[in-house]
Amino acid sequence: MNTCNKINNRRRAGAGHRKTQGLLEVKVRSEIANRQRNRTLLVWGCKITLALSMVGGAIYGGREVVNRMFLKNPEYNLAAVEISDDGAALSREVILSTAGFKIGQNIFKVSLAKACEAIAALPQVDHVDLQRSLPNKITVDIVERRPVAWLAEARTTDPSTSEKSFLIDSKGVLFKPKRQLPEYLRLPAIYGAPVENYLPGDTVGSPEVCAALDLVQKNGDANRFRLQSIDLSKGYCLIATDARRAKLTFGLDDIGRQLERLGAVLDYAAAQGKEIRTVNLMVERNIPAVLSAPAAPELESAAPQEPSQTVDAPAEKVVEKTAVKPNETKVVAPDAERPKTTDKKPNSLKKKPTVASTTTTRTESVVRRAEPVTRAVPVN
Repeated sequence: MNTCNKINNRRRAGAGHRKTQGLLEVKVRSEIANRQRNRTLLVWGCKITLALSMVGGAIYGGREVVNRMFLKNPEYNLAAVEISDDGAALSREVILSTAGFKIGQNIFKVSLAKACEAIAALPQVDHVDLQRSLPNKITVDIVERRPVAWLAEARTTDPSTSEKSFLIDSKGVLFKPKRQLPEYLRLPAIYGAPVENYLPGDTVGSPEVCAALDLVQKNGDANRFRLQSIDLSKGYCLIATDARRAKLTFGLDDIGRQLERLGAVLDYAAAQGKEIRTVNLMVERNIPAVLSAPAAPELESAAPQEPSQTVDAPAEKVVEKTAVKPNETKVVAPDAERPKTTDKKPNSLKKKPTVASTTTTRTESVVRRAEPVTRAVPVN
């Protein structure tokens, strides 16, 4: 009974009322909203256009100012290039063409970075520095590589004229000379390295070449021993030749100590009045060396011979002077070839063989003194 009363007391609403229940009735004014949105877009468009116009005007104005004051100003046209070079291998024309400098071009249009990179790429250049000196000058400071030797392909060729030869500095960098200088002709030559495998600008790092460069540098100020060539063909040692054709064998390690041993051998040879022909400096004690007497000067004739004088001849021939014709000499053959005659010999012919034998004995004594002597030089 109670249940029925509760059901009957519920509020009943229609279908339209249920659809609109909980919604806020608001009327939007679309025309006013569109008008406000368009006004906002117009304001922002004007601001952006004004900002771009100001930026563009500033760029254009700045460019015109730069052009009129610097880039198109004739006062800043390149008028001089001052080159400071500590060597003489590079000419002024080579430096200017490599850097791309042209007299009359604007100094601000020159790229110093590219010019510095181009000059530094030359194998002869060790260091380069470029600087603008306003209003119209560029300063170039170049430090060239100092060659210490030639790297040649074979001993029989002249390295200064061979196309396969290189100049090499103390760091092992190879380069071709742009022009030959007189001091290049006095540099020692290093043979035995694979020259065909190298190009200008390469750095040689083989142990043999490094040891040869070490020997050249440490012996650069020596006056008693002047290097002429170094042979690397054996691989395990260096065979150096000096100006007097002496052969000196060096090991690849401890070049300074070996030069000290060479000084001891030179002192010993000077005390004996002899010269070194060969020496092996790889041995630390009892250094094997071949010494010989200094080269004797060529024998000069005692006096000019007159037409009527007797001419010296070998022992098996006898020279006879004819009394009838004083301007002629006659060579008489040995007894086996001499024609039979009944005439007696002049008394002057009896002393001729003695003179010839005396001359032969003197020559043999000179040769005997020039023979080399092999000795082991003790070194403490």
